Order: sequence, then structure tokens, then C-alpha cells
Amino acid sequence: MLKEVGASGQISLGKKYAGQLFDLQTRADGTIVLQPMQVVPAPLAVQEERASYANPSAAGGSDAGDGWRTPERLARRAAAAARSPAEANAAHAQWEEENKEAIEAMNQRMSRIGSMARRIHDWRKTKAQPAAAADGAV
Repeated sequence: MLKEVGASGQISLGKKYAGQLFDLQTRADGTIVLQPMQVVPAPLAVQEERASYANPSAAGGSDAGDGWRTPERLARRAAAAARSPAEANAAHAQWEEENKEAIEAMNQRMSRIGSMARRIHDWRKTKAQPAAAADGAV
């Protein structure tokens, strides 16, 4: 049976194969082989334990987990919270020094074009003016 690959790189095998899984093998000579496959779940003893980023607040903790709070980030956060005020000030100063050029570039950009909040505010204001003028012309 002759099949043409579409512009998106797909071929249709027909409804007979709908939902079936295939192992695609590309051989050195360019031949492509599709082998029908079935998924066999591994026994529970063999399955890898998934990483869990459970919501600590659900377990009685005060810190709400949102998927972004990975164990590594939570550890960095705990270490930061354990710093003395002097250590925290030193870390802030170090970060500021390391990012001095980027901070200056951002400050120059803000003075040149304004912040996004200011630009949105101005856009909404100009958008509202014609609407108010149209309401008054009625």
C-alpha cells in the first residue's frame, strides 16, 4: 500500500490502527519499520517512585507547595531564612554587584520607555478617552 507523508510529517494508516501503539525503527538504508506494540505495566516492585512535591500546607505545614517549590528550592529558601541579618545583607550586596550591569541597563530602559505597568496604564487611558468622547457626542 502506498502512503504519502503529509506536510506535517504524518501518515494515516487507517481507522483499523487508530489508537494502537507502534515502535518506529529507522534502518541505516532509510527503511522505516512500524512494529505494533502493547504497553505492559511494570510490577509495582519495579516501578520507579515518582517525585512528589506535595502541598506542605495539606500536611499541616505553613508553606504552600505549588510545583515550583522543588526540594532544592525549598532547601535554598531554608538556608536563606537561617542567615543572620549580616549574612543576608552580604548576600544582597553580592547579588547586586554581580548584577550591576543588568540593573543599570534595566534602569536606563525604564527611564527611556517606562515600565510595563506605566505603559499599560497610559494605553488604557488613551483607549478610554475616545470612548468617553463618543459617549459625550451622543
